[in-house]
Amino acid sequence: MNHLFQFQNMASTLRIVGCHFGIQPERWTFGMHHHHLYELICCMEGIADLDINGSAIRLEAGDWLLLKPGVAHAITNVGHGHYVFFNVHFDLDDLNVRGRLGQSAYRRIPSSAARESGLPESIRKLEQFLHRDLAGDAAMETSFSRYIALELHEQLAVQAYILLLIQDILRMTAASESSGGDGTRPATAYEQDVAHAIADKLMFDLSDNPRIETIARELHLSRSQASKIFSGIYGLSPRQYVSRVKQSKAKELLASTNLTVYAIAEQLGFGTVNHFSRQFRRWTGMSPNQYRHSAPAN
Repeated sequence: MNHLFQFQNMASTLRIVGCHFGIQPERWTFGMHHHHLYELICCMEGIADLDINGSAIRLEAGDWLLLKPGVAHAITNVGHGHYVFFNVHFDLDDLNVRGRLGQSAYRRIPSSAARESGLPESIRKLEQFLHRDLAGDAAMETSFSRYIALELHEQLAVQAYILLLIQDILRMTAASESSGGDGTRPATAYEQDVAHAIADKLMFDLSDNPRIETIARELHLSRSQASKIFSGIYGLSPRQYVSRVKQSKAKELLASTNLTVYAIAEQLGFGTVNHFSRQFRRWTGMSPNQYRHSAPAN
């Protein structure tokens, strides 16, 4: 008798942006802002207060926080020493995962729950890359930023540990799906699917500048219905979402490619290079060329 046991086919893409460890001094603050990606934060030492859409949340050592895209937040170190943290911005194109992660604006995981999970071990593994990179330093400057160079197999390891973090977050939040972590009504599966379908169509070709009216018709919705559902999941209007994506993509292309400013403007759907340059200056306070010359080399 022959037996064959096979797992289901799986295909999903993980995007990781801004994965880092940080140390900030007393009274450090980072003003109100938001991202078009999910953000996962771990308070490793100290105490930080967050203002999340007007709600006050405190993170102490060992606490974790998951923020869904578009949620406005500010953070302040309120401890009497350094605030040491890990955070990562990420996205997955698996609709089921995104649906679970997007159930509420934020989820706080206290240290007591985190200790019973695999979160501490995954963080310890990620820290090993940091400690290895700093091992040769006799002393650290007062303020500095450094990119940690990774071999190909190490890049895969970092992705694996981030996926393990997400796995534990999903497992711990599964039991609380019936109510949002911020006290709001949780999004329905239908709303999640619609919002993600709109996001996919908005992102399909940034040079095309698709209109929400067109996308709404394709989904058999009114423009207001589509916008309301999308904003409820992502915390941004479709227009704001596209603007955030284009801003991030523009920075990435300027910092990591030799494409001309004209080519980048065309790729991102700007009618003229002057229009792109004006918009980029609104985003960053710099011209595209100024940003390119100031961006750290990879």
